[in-house]
Amino acid sequence: MTGRLGLIACDVVKGEIEAVVDGRDIPLRVMEYALHERPKEMAAPLNRAAGELMDSGCERVGLCYGLCSNGTVGVHSRGWLTVPRCHDCISMLVGSPARYMRLFAENPGTYYITDGWIRNAGDPLSTVEKRYTPRMGEKRALKGMSLELANYRYICLINNGVGDIDLMRARTRENCRAFGKEYAEVEADLSYFRSFVDGPWPGDDFLVLGPGERVTEDLFYSSPATLAAAGGER
Repeated sequence: MTGRLGLIACDVVKGEIEAVVDGRDIPLRVMEYALHERPKEMAAPLNRAAGELMDSGCERVGLCYGLCSNGTVGVHSRGWLTVPRCHDCISMLVGSPARYMRLFAENPGTYYITDGWIRNAGDPLSTVEKRYTPRMGEKRALKGMSLELANYRYICLINNGVGDIDLMRARTRENCRAFGKEYAEVEADLSYFRSFVDGPWPGDDFLVLGPGERVTEDLFYSSPATLAAAGGER
């Protein structure tokens, strides 16, 4: 694909995208993390952002979101649209959907934390402090989060070189102590994000949609061979 690229990214992965873009003239629209709280309303602002990028002279759009509880279903662009073939951002952050599946098979009870989650108060302790406690009080908030984490054994920091690693380790360990979980850390890099920005876009890892084609849930489950047979893989 050729033509000027514009990017749309959730604030959770802003640091990774900015590190890959590294000062290049690639327009970036960063969307608030709070959109995930309203997945049924997510597509409209993402479509507006895609339209704004096209209006500004971009000819193709990279949407750095996964399926996100079907929040991206219906997103489209007047130009080419590239989307990570992931159900959520954890697959991107650990390096690829395939690596996430390997990690899940090895340790299924793992709750992942990154710089973006901590910045957006998305770690369990911040959720308790900022969202749950004001509504139900600290004691009930901690109990509620403990129930949410009941099936997790580890709270794991994804270390991909983005953010203050000492601060992230400290916050991850604080979460472990608060909820009685074991600390874990996994090394990652930015190769998946580099591919998202610069290509190539292998069918196992990315969706590439033509002008006007809309994101659908089945695209995240269909095999690359099925997509190719349907004319959807490029």
